[in-house]
Amino acid sequence: MHKLKGTNIVIASGSEQIQHCLQEAFECYGAVICLCDYLNLDFVDRLEAISEEADVILIDMDDSYDDSDEALDRLLERIDLPILFHDNNFDDIQDPQQKCGFSEPAINKLAIKLAELAHSNQVVTTQETEDTRTLERSDSYDGSEGIKQKPYKELEFPVDELSQITQEMLVQNKELTAEFAQEKQQQQSPKESEPTLELEVTELLQTAEILDTDEGIGAENVWVLGASIGGPEAVKRFLARIPMELPVAFVLAQHLGEGFVSLLATQLDRISCFKVKEAQAGDVLKHGEVVVVPIEQRMTLNEKGQVEFLDEKWKGHYKPSIDSVIKDVCNYYKERAGVIIFSGMGTDGVLASQKFAEQYQEGNIWAQNPESCVVSSMPDSVCKANLASYSGSPEALALKIAMQYMGKDSYIN
Repeated sequence: MHKLKGTNIVIASGSEQIQHCLQEAFECYGAVICLCDYLNLDFVDRLEAISEEADVILIDMDDSYDDSDEALDRLLERIDLPILFHDNNFDDIQDPQQKCGFSEPAINKLAIKLAELAHSNQVVTTQETEDTRTLERSDSYDGSEGIKQKPYKELEFPVDELSQITQEMLVQNKELTAEFAQEKQQQQSPKESEPTLELEVTELLQTAEILDTDEGIGAENVWVLGASIGGPEAVKRFLARIPMELPVAFVLAQHLGEGFVSLLATQLDRISCFKVKEAQAGDVLKHGEVVVVPIEQRMTLNEKGQVEFLDEKWKGHYKPSIDSVIKDVCNYYKERAGVIIFSGMGTDGVLASQKFAEQYQEGNIWAQNPESCVVSSMPDSVCKANLASYSGSPEALALKIAMQYMGKDSYIN
């Protein structure tokens, strides 16, 4: 008996062919299809009427229809059911000879995911998330290490004063960061008189994929920050709380209009002890830096981990594509990567986050909590897909990442 037997499924897709294909396949596994149609406002209204009967929702992210954003926002707001977002382009197994491009293994994989989501019927993946969500509402943080921390509202410096304090320390902090990188580079550079040490360093570079360049040491840990509407302010609050010593590089994929990337980088650089800059071809991601992804050019990482621009457009409706950025970064850095989804409309980022969670690092996917978002549908979609292991305000997210890499005694001024 298949795990999906008896599961009540709702299917949304912009392709009538895919609708029929999925419905027929899941019914063969013994599932009950409650609703199967295009994702629009009428679909959400009908789903709301039968939501108590349904166990799980499958949304096929097909590019053939463009009017689903408002419907998806309403669905995330009104429907409290686990959601699986799917895009055939992200499947490991594709068979163009099969109907709709779905192979039998791919269909079975989808069915198993739906069954697991339906049986779990929860928004987040771990109990730790439920514990840490109370960071701002209680006087103690009872996470996996039993760490006690002040809630953000009791910290010494409120957000509106933090920018001024950070600006005064900015020059000094960046000089210290540069000195630290230079010292670390010198310590790892091989001497001509020590061929054994040179061999060890060469092997380290090959196995750890860390680049030693004239500009500094390549990052060991890289996190993608994905954001849309309300994102600039949320990311500003997050970066203002990041400690200078944090051993992480950030790649910021922010939905913007053309011509605003430079302005965003400049504004964020003013309030952060990290260096915030526009991506340049040949850049190596380094700790203490935030690279802002361009709007006009499709950015990726080459086999050496360097920034490279492709002669093609971003896939999908969004520029830049958060999904594409997550996919590229996580394919290179694997378990040393992470993802934080901030305020925004739509579901950009959820597909690549699903693939990242399956292949490399299930725990390093976080989301901004709805209470602190301007528009919460983007982080909501990550939570409803059962991917986010932690959810909190931008300040709480900064504290969380500092504790993860610097220990329980880390404190952010």
